[in-house]
Order: sequence, then C-alpha cells, then structure tokens
Amino acid sequence: MDHDLEDGSAPPYSEFSTTFSNEILSKPIVIPQQTSILHIKNFSPFARAYSSSLQKLPSPIPRDTFLSFIDGLNAAFLSAPVFQAATAIGGGLMGSQIPPAQLAGGVVQILSVIGSAGVSIVRVKRYLKKSTEEIFKPRGLCVRIMGTKKMMGAVGCENIDAKGKLALPAPEVLGDLAPPPAVLPPYQGVGDSDPGESKEEVRVEDPRVRRLKALEGSIAPLEFEKEAAPTRGPMDKYGGAPLRWLNKKQDAKLLKAATKSAEHRRKHTDVVEEEFLNCEMEIRGIEERMTEIRVSAKQELEGETRQEGRDEVEARVASELAELEGRRTELEMGRNERVREVYKKGDKKLNRLAKKEEKIANRILWVVITRMDGSVGDDLVDVESLGS
Repeated sequence: MDHDLEDGSAPPYSEFSTTFSNEILSKPIVIPQQTSILHIKNFSPFARAYSSSLQKLPSPIPRDTFLSFIDGLNAAFLSAPVFQAATAIGGGLMGSQIPPAQLAGGVVQILSVIGSAGVSIVRVKRYLKKSTEEIFKPRGLCVRIMGTKKMMGAVGCENIDAKGKLALPAPEVLGDLAPPPAVLPPYQGVGDSDPGESKEEVRVEDPRVRRLKALEGSIAPLEFEKEAAPTRGPMDKYGGAPLRWLNKKQDAKLLKAATKSAEHRRKHTDVVEEEFLNCEMEIRGIEERMTEIRVSAKQELEGETRQEGRDEVEARVASELAELEGRRTELEMGRNERVREVYKKGDKKLNRLAKKEEKIANRILWVVITRMDGSVGDDLVDVESLGS
C-alpha cells in the first residue's frame, strides 16, 4: 500500500463510535526498533509485528491494517538514503589521519544527522497525528514513540538493573545449565569426526524476543512478522540496504557464538552430568528426610490434644523443613556455579554479544500503544530526539 507522506495519510478504516470500557487493551502494546545503527535513531525501522489484543478490541484493528500503519510509519521515520550516505562518508573522513579531513567529516556527519532528524520529526508527527485520529483515537487508544526509559515508565516495567536501565534476561542457551540430551551423539573433535555425520542444529534466539521477555507481565503479547515490508521502488531498496547488511552480520555473529558455546558444552557433557548426578543424589536424601519429618509430625499432632503442644510441634517442623530447604537451595546454587565455570570459556563470546544487545535495547525507540487517558492534541505524539 502506498503512503502519501506529504499529507500525512494513514491506512483507511471504517468509522465507528469511540468506546471506553474494560475491554480496551488491558496492557500496552510495545513494538521495538529492529536495532541501532551508528547510534542514530532514524536509521533503523520499527519491527513489523502484530498483537492479538488488537483483534479482541470492541472494534478490532485487522492485521493488514496495522501492518500497513507500521510500514507507513517506517516510511515517514527512516532517514533518506542521502542522509545515510552522508553520515557514512562523514564517518569515513573522521577515521582518516588527516586533521582537515577529520574536521570536514565531523561537520558532514553533524549536518546530516541534524537534517535527517529534523525531516523525520516533522514527517512522523504528521503521520502519527493522522493515524491517531483515524485508527487509534476512535478505539479509545493512543500511539506514541518513546525511548526505552520512558517506555518502561509508561508500561510500569520494574525489571531494571543497578543503573536504572532495562535488564534483559540471559539468552536461552546461556540460561539452560543442564547437560545436552543423552540422545545426542557424544562430542567429537575435528580430527575424529565422521565426515558423513551431520552437525547438531544450533538455534539462536531472536534478540527482539529477549527485549519483550524483559517486559513480560507489563505488555500485551506480540508476534513478529517473518515477511519484510513490500518495497515501493529503488529508494526503499537502497534505503534498507544498511539494515539488511547489519542484520545479516549480527545473525552470523550470534550463530557462530552459539555454535561455539554448544560445541564446548557437548565436549564437557560428562563433567556436567556428574555435577548434576551428585547434586541430585544429595537433594533426594534431603527430600526423603523432609518426608520423614512430615510423617512424624502428623503422628505427633494426632496424639497431641494440648494447643500449646501442637504449636511446639508445628514450630519445630517448620524450622527443620526451612533448614533443609535452605540446604537444597545451597546445593543447587553451588552446582550451578560450578557448571557455569565449566561453560564459561565457551560462553564468553555469546555473553559479550548478549551484553551488547542489552545496550541496544536501552538505546532504541519503541512504538507504544495504550488506552487513551482523555488528553488530546500534541501530547498524543511523543517523539523523542531522533539524532542521539
């Protein structure tokens, strides 16, 4: 679908009356940018995604209509290829060893970023105002663009680190400390591997999914689209080239790091299995002891008629069980720490990439859709600085 950005058009829809009720979006919908390119906000589009919550509205927003809105927003938001090229050229000049060239490069970059941001802000505000009036406001909703910190406040997310920034959960492959499944063939090094044996498939978690996991409980469910937005000409094709290149590069790095981690873990399966087995045996002994205590306590309580005596038994049992529970937790924590130490070397690069993704998650912008709070006007559109 074409979008006439000069008049701020938004995808059409059928008119209906505004309804304010508990059926309107119980949790906000948030859609992240794909990534961060050169620390410049409007070099990366927002992800194409859809929330099933939009289908459950009294007057649903169809998937095609919402995706068309996202595509139009990206068309208004993204920096034109000429600005992207100017920024890249400026960066190249700044990387040279010639002072005049470095100075010129800095000027080119600053001017291109300022120009790009200025154009984007005007276009995005116009587009969001139009979309709010035509799509969201009649349904009791409003849409804003926010930085990560402001988005966290809007959705009520408290999953923050010591610096008050969004804390992402560890990638699935790093969070799973259990040894690889026994059905897998034993690890083989390059020298003794069977040429006909296929390698274990390594799956890499989508970084965008980790961002949403960090917000679980505070946001509506979201499903990312697998298909890219349709291109409308050479400008779209070449304008999206930097993102396609960056995504391909990041995916390759993640896959390589995840493969190295998986191979390292497979190589040390025996050591990890022994750690789990030893811990499991001790935990089993603790659980058997806890069962004995409960059975004994039940017998004591059945023969105890005094309330004071019953209180003493219950207090003693609670203390003994708490002590054993603490011992079990201590054993599991010790086992996990030793296993992490075994995996540490193989997980090093993947951990580094995970921390880099956390920085990206705190640097990007988000489309935030919430219930309308009754306000109208420019405050429905909150576009932060796009050049930093």
